[in-house]
Amino acid sequence: MRISILKHISLAVIILAMFSCNNTKKEVVAEKEDTRPNIIFVFADDWGYGDLGVYGNTEVSTPNLDKMAAEGTRFTQFHVTSGVCSPSRSSVLTGHFPARHRVHGHFAGNEVNARRNMPNYLNDSLPVYLPQTMQKAGYKTAHFGKWHLGGGGKPHGDPSAPEPKTYGYDEARVWNGNGPTWKGDQKWETTRYMDSDTLWVQSSSKIAVDETIDFIKRNKGKQPMFVNLWLKDPHTPLWPSEEQRKSFKGLSPSKETYYAVLKDADYHIGRLLASISEMGLDENTLIIFSSDNGPAAYGPSLEAGSTAGLKGRKVDIYEGGVVVPFIVKWKNHVQENKVDSTSVLSTVDLLPTFASLAETELPKDYSIDGENIRSILENHNFKRTKPLFWEWRFPKEKSNHWATGAVRNGDWKLLFNEDINKEELYDISNDPKEKNNVAENNKQIVSALKSLWKDWKKDLPE
Repeated sequence: MRISILKHISLAVIILAMFSCNNTKKEVVAEKEDTRPNIIFVFADDWGYGDLGVYGNTEVSTPNLDKMAAEGTRFTQFHVTSGVCSPSRSSVLTGHFPARHRVHGHFAGNEVNARRNMPNYLNDSLPVYLPQTMQKAGYKTAHFGKWHLGGGGKPHGDPSAPEPKTYGYDEARVWNGNGPTWKGDQKWETTRYMDSDTLWVQSSSKIAVDETIDFIKRNKGKQPMFVNLWLKDPHTPLWPSEEQRKSFKGLSPSKETYYAVLKDADYHIGRLLASISEMGLDENTLIIFSSDNGPAAYGPSLEAGSTAGLKGRKVDIYEGGVVVPFIVKWKNHVQENKVDSTSVLSTVDLLPTFASLAETELPKDYSIDGENIRSILENHNFKRTKPLFWEWRFPKEKSNHWATGAVRNGDWKLLFNEDINKEELYDISNDPKEKNNVAENNKQIVSALKSLWKDWKKDLPE
């Protein structure tokens, strides 16, 4: 009898031990650290390639972005998909060239959109969007700042356009979009047209950065975060305060205004970088700074905005309109103080790259125009295999913007206008400022690039 009792006790101990082991294993699995990086994508508005000290500007100091470049890698061949805002931004969310969704120009009033054969907002029924992809992968997602993918209050935005949250953001507060925004420096919970709000215009970079810092503090340590911080500056209207102008007194009115705005935006980006460091998130946070297109050809930007000698400006599909700053920082991952002048990159690459970092797969039937450029974050140069395409359907609206299409494959870039039978070919690797049109002596290359263009156009909506 005693032996039987001992046997039962021994069996109970073994079962209890097994149960404890199983529980321990479950706890270990549950507490496994998520090492995927936070991703913060700072996208400025009309910030030219040459509007940074680290990209050659000697008249305005941008110490915080210059420091970010020193602590990371800057790229000289990063392209947006259009010389204007909305098409460029649509590619970030979709991984597609904007023509796939008929986003040919900036979203304006509904009558203008109809005249341009455009919808009134970015298609909200696609199977994939960047923020939605990150959200499904377990990221906490947010969008703060400019939107301009539909909505924003009359007369320039459709009141029925979906709010940014529709595309996969947990939190959003925006300018030029529907939903929560700001009035002056205070939060405002409904859509409003804001271009005449002087206090908000002066404070927009501070306000958007404040919102981002608050979001990071509230969600730190809970799950990885993805934030689109899309600044208004230095897009018009530009009304810097007297305090913001102080450093630039004595320069021309345009430079005083424009540089004051650039410096203010740089200062607040510096605050963001400092906050991330103070929170101990440097080593697990990828931060990217870029711009939606080149500097404007009107207002203070016409004199003060810089392309660092690249041909063209905003609206153009020359390099000055579509090549923008691209700075990447990720402590102990991305090489410090490096300049990559060979990797050819594009906004269509961001969606597949961020999805890869989030360790999630995109649907196999969703065709991406971009490529996964994760190798640049592992300090390897990227060799592009897909061509890049641009179109501009409204040359008559701006007489100096003659090119209606452009394609780049390898080192060669072709710009053309079939209606006026004009074409220009450039070897970008040797002629990044597009000074020497070599189309006449390279007819086979011109023909091959036009064939790529025609094949691409076959899949596009009218």
